[in-house]
Amino acid sequence: MKKMLVVYYSWSNGNTKRIAEQLTNGTGADIARIETTEPYSGSHEDVVGQGKREVEAGFMPQINPISVNLADYDVIAIGA
Repeated sequence: MKKMLVVYYSWSNGNTKRIAEQLTNGTGADIARIETTEPYSGSHEDVVGQGKREVEAGFMPQINPISVNLADYDVIAIGA
């Protein structure tokens, strides 16, 4: 059987987190969360606006290392 990892990013830990958890529960996969080194803050509208500006500028925020070795997995599902 292939070893699976679900990696997700969720600013609010809402729907994306719940879907990632459901996927791991249904498949037996491991799970890891992507976190930015500088957390986003403000209202939902503030964060969405900041994200749009960053995408348009080609900015990629720094992220913390995840706690697993990706080479240990055959399948990696990514959600955001």
